[in-house]
Amino acid sequence: MSYWSPNKKQQPIVDLMPLIAMKRFHKEPKKRIGLWSTLIVSNALWISVACTLWGTTWASSKMSVFLTEFYAKERNKWAQIQTEKDQQLESLNNQIVRLVGLQTSSPDDVLQLAKKISTVLDTANGAKRQFLEQALPEAIRIQVQYGIPASVTISQAIYESGYGQSDLAKEAHNYFGMKAFAESWKGDSINMPTKDLGVATRANFRVYKDMSSGFQGYADFLKANDRYRAAFYTKSGEAFLSRILAAGYCPDSSYAPAIKTIMQRHNLEELDDLLKQGSNAPYQVALNKKTSGDTGANDKTNPPTAN
Repeated sequence: MSYWSPNKKQQPIVDLMPLIAMKRFHKEPKKRIGLWSTLIVSNALWISVACTLWGTTWASSKMSVFLTEFYAKERNKWAQIQTEKDQQLESLNNQIVRLVGLQTSSPDDVLQLAKKISTVLDTANGAKRQFLEQALPEAIRIQVQYGIPASVTISQAIYESGYGQSDLAKEAHNYFGMKAFAESWKGDSINMPTKDLGVATRANFRVYKDMSSGFQGYADFLKANDRYRAAFYTKSGEAFLSRILAAGYCPDSSYAPAIKTIMQRHNLEELDDLLKQGSNAPYQVALNKKTSGDTGANDKTNPPTAN
């Protein structure tokens, strides 16, 4: 065979026809799986299924054990927390009962006291409730000894310290934002950022060793300033607040509404007559004297305490 080319030369070519004629155009039959292969494959599948079922059962068993142990641990933890909470509440009640014993031994007073305390504590949860539990005995002690209503004491502490969470409260146990002026404070102080009438600044603040000292420092501060005399032994926290603000305690116009809001939020007005049940109680005696006009300067600056 030949083909035409531009140079008019004859060139040999390869004849492929014999090869094409030899190509097979039928398909090879599929190979069938033998008996042994079938047995092997089926057994392998059964083994895989068995292993899967066993693994699932084992995992379920382990998970069940884990969940059971986890539930038991959580239940024990919550039980322990509840026990500690009950113990703290019992300790709080014991402290307050001892305070009541300073002025009256009437069982009715103790019962009423417990109800009022419960009413206050039920208004808060978590860290807020914990702060109230810690602050109540201190505020009631100050009410008994100095005639400063517990309702306003706790409300101011909450407002100034954010339920004891401010840096000043945590680092210095200063729950009332009391500054350390050289002429009136000889103890330790700490310099911290603050705001005066909305202007950012820094100031020195008083440092106390614990919460009890911090609350005591608040009472001592008010007692040491003659301008606050008229506020002691008032009949309500709001009246006390109005008088100390009128005497220059805080010039911020938003202070009084904020304190009153806190009082209402936690039912703190319930504490105003908390320790005035006994007719011979020191608090009641001082209140009666002031109401009748018999209270002198010495009574105001040095209120009577229980023997």
